[in-house]
Amino acid sequence: MARMIPVYPSIRSVRLRQKLATISRIRLMLLLLSLVLLTACTNSKLVISPLYNRFDDQIRGEFNKLGDWNEDQAAQFEAALGTYHVWHRQSELPKYASLISNAARSVAQTGLTMEADVQNWLDSAEQYSQSARECHPINFLFDLTKSITDKQVNFIERRFAREQKKNRGKYKSRTPKVRVEYRLKNIDKWAGRIGLEFTANQRAMLRTTLEKQISLRKQYYQLSNRWNEKLFTLARNQSATDYNDLMSAHIRSLWVLLESAYPEEWQENRKLWRDFTLRLINSLNDEQRASLSTWVLKLADTLSAIAEIKPGFVVGNDPSVGCLVKPTAVSSERSLKPKAKS
Repeated sequence: MARMIPVYPSIRSVRLRQKLATISRIRLMLLLLSLVLLTACTNSKLVISPLYNRFDDQIRGEFNKLGDWNEDQAAQFEAALGTYHVWHRQSELPKYASLISNAARSVAQTGLTMEADVQNWLDSAEQYSQSARECHPINFLFDLTKSITDKQVNFIERRFAREQKKNRGKYKSRTPKVRVEYRLKNIDKWAGRIGLEFTANQRAMLRTTLEKQISLRKQYYQLSNRWNEKLFTLARNQSATDYNDLMSAHIRSLWVLLESAYPEEWQENRKLWRDFTLRLINSLNDEQRASLSTWVLKLADTLSAIAEIKPGFVVGNDPSVGCLVKPTAVSSERSLKPKAKS
């Protein structure tokens, strides 16, 4: 699970949300594998489950770096974080498992995957991404953000400026050719770790796709500059009667900065990666298909097993704290069955 720091206006949380907002929905399928990629050559529940659980500790650590929080603020944070984690584990992981298992079974057989299949997979991944954004803890913590002092806002803004300058300097230090080579190397490395060794032709296909992708990084920097300015303006206007609505709308706008400002270029990149995915699948040999499908099916089983683990956090029934897990039809039927007489 691609987890996000759930407290505004965390420097790292804003930066991470910006990075995620620039990622093509085409590549969200790869994000579903992120937990397993961390485990290199294994997708065992014994390895992935602790990593999945550890994301909460990482998020909590980032939150604590922002300053000294009082008891009420910490409690609000923990409630939102715990609720989000339980929702994601029980509601979303089974969907991820179903999605990638369907893809794995299709990829296993030559000629079975059609363009419509790839489009459906990508649309599903986009839908899951949208759900994660809508249920993100940031949407349920505006009471906490109202309690942040001007001094804290100033401190966070300065930290953000430093981080922003460093990240953009790093980007400018690489030429387009170097950036393509860097991405190609990383994709090649992780593909190999899940048993998919690219052929020379497949690697050339990937390189060509990376070179054809329209770079919108500079445009995004300009858009995000304006977004950041408004963010801190809102942060200092906590007494506004429509504060929650303004902040909620501003957070939502972050996710579609590029899509809204450059829709044609965005859609062109989207189509580029969809077509590449289909061409790559059609180019797989029998050995690649067998290795990849077996590995991904095991991953699907692992995600399903993790989803069944009972979390330590006890979720209440207050929807203002976060998204709640909706009971399944099966569980509803079980709850309606009369208890056996003793």
